[in-house]
Amino acid sequence: MRRSRPRRVLRYLLATGCAWGAVSALAQGISPGALSPEVYKLPGGFEPSVQLRTFYFDTESISGAKSEAWAVGGWAGVRSPWWGDLFQIGVLGYTSQKLYGPDDKDGTRLLMPGQKSFSVLGEAWGALKVFDQTLTGYRQLVNRPYINPQDNRMVPNTFEAYTLTGAASGVSYTGGYIAKMKTRNSDSFDWMSTVAGSKGTHKGVGFAGATWDFTKNGYLRMDEQYVTDLFNNFYVDAKYPIAIDAETLLVLGAQYTSQRSIGKEFIGDFSTYHAGVQAALSRGPFGVQLYYTQNGNGFDSQNPFGDHASYLNLMHVAFNTAGEKTWAIGGNVNFASLGVPGLTASAIYASSNDRKNAANGALNPDREETDLRADYAFGKDTALSGLVATLRGGWLHQEGSPTAFQLRAILNYAIPF
Repeated sequence: MRRSRPRRVLRYLLATGCAWGAVSALAQGISPGALSPEVYKLPGGFEPSVQLRTFYFDTESISGAKSEAWAVGGWAGVRSPWWGDLFQIGVLGYTSQKLYGPDDKDGTRLLMPGQKSFSVLGEAWGALKVFDQTLTGYRQLVNRPYINPQDNRMVPNTFEAYTLTGAASGVSYTGGYIAKMKTRNSDSFDWMSTVAGSKGTHKGVGFAGATWDFTKNGYLRMDEQYVTDLFNNFYVDAKYPIAIDAETLLVLGAQYTSQRSIGKEFIGDFSTYHAGVQAALSRGPFGVQLYYTQNGNGFDSQNPFGDHASYLNLMHVAFNTAGEKTWAIGGNVNFASLGVPGLTASAIYASSNDRKNAANGALNPDREETDLRADYAFGKDTALSGLVATLRGGWLHQEGSPTAFQLRAILNYAIPF
């Protein structure tokens, strides 16, 4: 009975669409930039931002360990106008409050360890415009392939960083130094080296990245991150669209990551890579995708500072074990032209083999994952504009182990001003 009550309530909330939520994961937090002319302004010209979220997470690992929690929260803050077209500030607080969370089912990362609620000043930054470039200091969002918000729980990762961004001749660029990081389920900022697994060291991350938009919806991107005495990470990817006819589009993509330990190697001696290719074909409301990824034999590819950049970073695993070779097929449907605007659905199946234990070279069992997802966004002309409901289910099967199931149910809402 402990489990049935929250699930009954959750089903009711999903059915009625009446719950806390936040805007979609692509719009988390606030960043330096022009204020929206359509948003209500507070005294002094400050732009408010209030985004609410409720998230139910239930999962079982292939070992049989269970994690379950239901939380409510989100974030709220303000962003100033550009004073003198020179200086801007932003402040944002995050919170995740427990609605349900058995002590023996910890580990969802919706809450702090021990199923504890938390609140934190996640963003507090000042930005300065210099020759069409923006210098931003202190607590902020950083969104790069291997350093990113990873906003797939209640609140995103944020960083204590000092960054510069700009653009020229079709190339956008960013870089800087990141000292500390607040992970998704934490109310404190820790040194980047500590987050990566090193003990007793205070090391930050130097990073730089650039994106060349050489054609509409096509780009070439490169990123570098350097953690003194830990590891170096280089990433490059590209996407190239090919219009077959007025309704049919083929998009080709490729990615490559090189990782190796450096200096005193505080988290171990390793060298590895991760590579992938993809092809996505869309026609009208339908789409189909094919993927292949491969990880180097030397070590599992690492992503301590956010989501893994792999094309096949799925609900359960990122298929980034040493030696792992993975293929996948996916599909998606946008129901707008089929009479249900706002509804989208997708599915993906991935299968891998040749996984190795990096320590001794022994083969690990093959594994496969199937994920389903449905999203419904209420229309802009409705009373629930800004509310998005998401339901996700994932099944992970590994040879010799029971199938593990994961359920995510999320309601996201951005309060309009």
